Amino acid sequence: MIFLVRRTGSSSNAVILKRLFMSKTNKPPISLKRLVTFMKGKEYKIAVIVGPVTDEKHVYEVPAMKVAALRFIETSRARIIKAGGECLMFDQLALMEALGQNMRKCIRRLSRIYAVLL
Repeated sequence: MIFLVRRTGSSSNAVILKRLFMSKTNKPPISLKRLVTFMKGKEYKIAVIVGPVTDEKHVYEVPAMKVAALRFIETSRARIIKAGGECLMFDQLALMEALGQNMRKCIRRLSRIYAVLL
């Protein structure tokens, strides 16, 4: 990410890099339920989560979505892939969206969630 920030000048890559350098308490997990809520109506975008994605048993149907995160719980990864979505790591994201075009940043909600939508 440091290379992409220097070479592309993209502000979205700078936001991701800033979140990566934060402490563990500032990279809280996001549940699958909250991720589904964020991605409602934005199926064509990539959700970038700087933190782990955890499973939520109360969500019965997971829509197909692309998610890039630091870590995935095995059951959440399986549910996303089963729905027809993709689970990406940051190196795969850098190859797909190097310039971060069509990137949309979510604001900090409830002071615990850090998400960026590509």
